[in-house]
Amino acid sequence: MQKPDSKRRYNEEVAQLLPLPVSGISVQKKNKYRYSVFVEDKFLVGVSDSTLTKFNLTKGVLITPLLLDELIRSEDSWRIREYLIGLLSRRDHARSELKTKALRKDYPAQEIETILDELEEKGYINNSAFARKFVHDKFEFNKWGINKIRIELLKKGITESDISKALSELDDREVLETIRHLVEKNRKKFLRADPHKRKKKVFDFLLRKGYDSTIIMKSISSLMELIES
Repeated sequence: MQKPDSKRRYNEEVAQLLPLPVSGISVQKKNKYRYSVFVEDKFLVGVSDSTLTKFNLTKGVLITPLLLDELIRSEDSWRIREYLIGLLSRRDHARSELKTKALRKDYPAQEIETILDELEEKGYINNSAFARKFVHDKFEFNKWGINKIRIELLKKGITESDISKALSELDDREVLETIRHLVEKNRKKFLRADPHKRKKKVFDFLLRKGYDSTIIMKSISSLMELIES
């Protein structure tokens, strides 16, 4: 048997000879979950174990051009699914993030949407849960304010409804405590600033971190006392 070319999805020259029966199937050396399908002892196409099972490919099965097209579509679906699940295994993603990354890999848009629907239905993707975790992590560990968190979630395609629900879990007391923590942590930097410009420097610093101007102004006096005490 001729060895398969791993860089090609299928052997175009051999495909021109179809229809032909499968003459052999072998496990690929580099991946035990993938198989090489041969016709007339020539490599035709590499398939995953799921595609092999789905189409019941065995020696003697007639491969027609139509069946080859179906095999390729099945492999596209398999590759997209494996890629997306791989991303989700490393960290949570919003649906829009996954779609953008898959499109960058030049996967078919319609097939991406179909698989995203499937993953969402099975609970692998949950934008509402993603938003809640994102809010918690960015507020707890990065000390971001509500405005910055909202902007980043919007960029990730999360709806305003899911964002509002996630942000509602933060209360004003937590926000004020975090603001005080940030100012206290940067106290020495603020003390080096011109006293006449110190208040603006604190205000601008917190604004860049994403805190609402109204909340900053309500607490600015106590923050200045914290710095200058």
